[in-house]
Order: sequence, then structure tokens, then C-alpha cells
Amino acid sequence: MNVVTICQRKGGNGKSTLTLNLAAAFAQQGRKVLLVDTDDQKNTTSTIPTKQPASYTVEDLIFDKFATVESVAEETCWEGVDLIAGSRNLSGAAAKLESVADSHKQLLKKLLYSRQYDFCFIDTSPSLNMLTINAMCASHGIIIPLSSNYYSLEGLAQTLQAYGKVKESLRGELSLYGAAFVIHDGRTRLASEVQAKVKEQYPDLLCDTVIGRNIKIEEAQVKRQSILTYAPQDRGALQYRALAAELAARMALL
Repeated sequence: MNVVTICQRKGGNGKSTLTLNLAAAFAQQGRKVLLVDTDDQKNTTSTIPTKQPASYTVEDLIFDKFATVESVAEETCWEGVDLIAGSRNLSGAAAKLESVADSHKQLLKKLLYSRQYDFCFIDTSPSLNMLTINAMCASHGIIIPLSSNYYSLEGLAQTLQAYGKVKESLRGELSLYGAAFVIHDGRTRLASEVQAKVKEQYPDLLCDTVIGRNIKIEEAQVKRQSILTYAPQDRGALQYRALAAELAARMALL
């Protein structure tokens, strides 16, 4: 199972939207996908409907020594996608992890033995708490979502700094799969300047595919669907399929 963390130190950059639509795109390619929501805002959990009310959360997976991925994951209404739900108590869970031996390895220990899935995408909190560190340490690589504003640039720099620290001291195998503009308004001068700056500073990091700002993507989330099923021929769906293909190619190379 290829485990991927979606992380960005600034909120409002489309983390949950990217997580959900990448999961849908990979599932449409015939892969079995697991979503793990470690963000106490629960945007991923709130968006994707499960066939039965979620009985367990990622907190149960981490702290219940008898819990396994298969015992806590819920089948969703999105074909090929299962979910380990987030909870509003995750900020407390992050603090609780601080006192656990090998605190950064708790999620890794649980995901390591799962053989049911091809890919796992982990949605994270903007804060660099112990759950986000757990997500990185459990992952093969990270993806950084971007929006076309200057706060996103600051978040990118902070996320790369956090990635470097985790890779150096905790998870040497952790790869950087790339960064992608997933909320981009190409009509504005500011957006073009931000995009150009990222290309200049991080030419090998930035994905070629850009997801334009799109009301259909927002509508899909309100309807609790991915853009790929809500409006499969919309430019947003086409862009997410292209981004999934580009990221899959990057993963295969690293």
C-alpha cells in the first residue's frame, strides 16, 4: 500500500478537496483506496458519506491496541473508497500522543500491516502536531496543495521545512511527490505572480497540472460527491484526472 500524506501548513489551500478528489480519481483507475482523516475539522469525513454511520475514528485506530485498519475502516458510498473517520477530539489525541513511547510511529504501526488497499491518502491538520508527524512517518511521500495567494507561498515554505525535519530525523524514506495548484484563478495578476514565483523557486517540485477555481468542485462537495462523479465532463474533473495521472507517474519514479 502506497501511503500519501496531503499536508500544507496554511489552511484554505484545498487540502481536503485534493485528498477527496485524488482518492476518487485513483479509485476510478481500479485501485482500492483508503482515506484517513487526521484533521479535527473533519472536512474529509463530513464530505464523503459512509454506507453505515461511522462507529470508529482514527483515534480508535491509534490508541486501541486491538484495533486494525480493517476493523475501523468504513465502506463509503464512493466506489472503491473506504474511510477511517476523523473526530472533533483529535487535538486532544495529538496531545495524548506526546506521552506515548515511539509517539511518531503509532499510525505507521497500524498501516504497516494492511494489505487490503493499493493507496492510502491521509488528510492532515494545518498545525504541525503529533498526528501530522505520525501521518508523515507512516507515509511513503507527501503532496502539498497550493492556492494562488501569498499565504500559500508561506505555507509551502513552512511545509517543506517540516518535511525536511521529519525526513532527516524520523523517516528517511519519506519522498516529496510534488506540489500542485488546486485553487488557482488564472484571470488575476496576483495568481500569475504566485504561480511564477513557485516555478522559479521550486521548478522540479511543481506539478504541470493546475486545478482552476471552479464552482462545480464546491457544488460537488456540498452534494457529498467528487467532481469526477458530480460533473464527469467538467474541466475540474478533467483536471483532477490529469493531476492523478501526473502524481502517479511521479510516485513511480521515486
